[in-house]
Amino acid sequence: MDDHEHDGFGRSSSFEQEFTTTGYVAESYVPSKIENSARKPPSPFSSNLISLKKTTRKSKTPNGLTPLVGSSQAAIALRELIALYAEDDSPVLITGETGVGKELVARLLHSNSRRCDKAFAPLNAGAVPESLAAAELFGHARGAFTGAIVEREGAIAMANGGALFLDEIGEMPLSVQTHLLRVLEDGMVTKVGGKTPQQVDFRLISATNVPLREHVNKNKFRQDLYYRVNVLSIDIPPLRERGDDVVEIAEAIIAGHQNDLYRNSNLTPKAADRLKSHAFPGNIRELKNVLARALVYARGEKILPEHIQIDQQDCLKFDDNGGFNIDGAKTLVSRFVMIKALYACDGNITKAAALTGRSRGTLHALKKTLDGEDFASAYRQICAEMKVLLSGC
Repeated sequence: MDDHEHDGFGRSSSFEQEFTTTGYVAESYVPSKIENSARKPPSPFSSNLISLKKTTRKSKTPNGLTPLVGSSQAAIALRELIALYAEDDSPVLITGETGVGKELVARLLHSNSRRCDKAFAPLNAGAVPESLAAAELFGHARGAFTGAIVEREGAIAMANGGALFLDEIGEMPLSVQTHLLRVLEDGMVTKVGGKTPQQVDFRLISATNVPLREHVNKNKFRQDLYYRVNVLSIDIPPLRERGDDVVEIAEAIIAGHQNDLYRNSNLTPKAADRLKSHAFPGNIRELKNVLARALVYARGEKILPEHIQIDQQDCLKFDDNGGFNIDGAKTLVSRFVMIKALYACDGNITKAAALTGRSRGTLHALKKTLDGEDFASAYRQICAEMKVLLSGC
């Protein structure tokens, strides 16, 4: 193993929030996309977007990466955990809903570790056909199967000395899981159709949006492999549980899009309130989509509430999916509880926030969206929507 100087990863640092789709879902593995951070240009977002007190470690700004933003307790705890785990070399399992930034966290772990000048090799296990999964992960020899006209390195070999990121690891075929377990146990990998094993040294970082323990109970995931990949764990909270972070993240996303066309674009307070009132079941990926639309509508001027076009039907429609839209259900239930609390507290935001555990800003933004509607009427309306959700129970 290489003994590189480790600078740490303190709480006062900028942390990346990648604003491209790749930042939230690993792409299918392509050798040319394997990254070596030593070859990346300096980040255009190298300045701190947030400064935290009680700094205990110095941090380095990851090359080519943009900061992860947020001042909520959930965001601070996440950064502290990343800082702690970056110093170690044990396997990490990252969990969280789709769109929360699992690959982003994986890149942070790698970029602030002693392996930071080595390759970061991402492979989306759920995007690779089962017939090719082994070849993509372990590599293949020439003539190993039809179409294997040349020898090829797999993701594991590409990650040698660095980090292997396996996204959607819960979708990995059982046959491939068996071979991966052997690689993790003896540090040797053999190409499909090959005869000579190669010694490898890499840090494994995995991610999933499904409960792996349930997959283990259903014999869809090997229990012994589960214990191998889940030495250290990070659960990324959904955007709806990060309070006013949504505005900080939105402002950073807008800043990342600013050019001659959108030079003067920024959120007005009421537009920010509208963002805070939405639960964003699609998390940061959905937020990016909403803001990309808003920038077009604003035409380079200030972003107003009417520019924030959120398709509530996408979140609250259950019939089209037979009542099994979990993200939509979460959004509706969250709104139901907050409106019920406002109704019970006669509109007192402080009391409603204490009851629900949501920030005062979130409750205030929701109150504004009711457009003067009395809480009794709003409560009756949300109850009717809940009956639709619970129909058939």
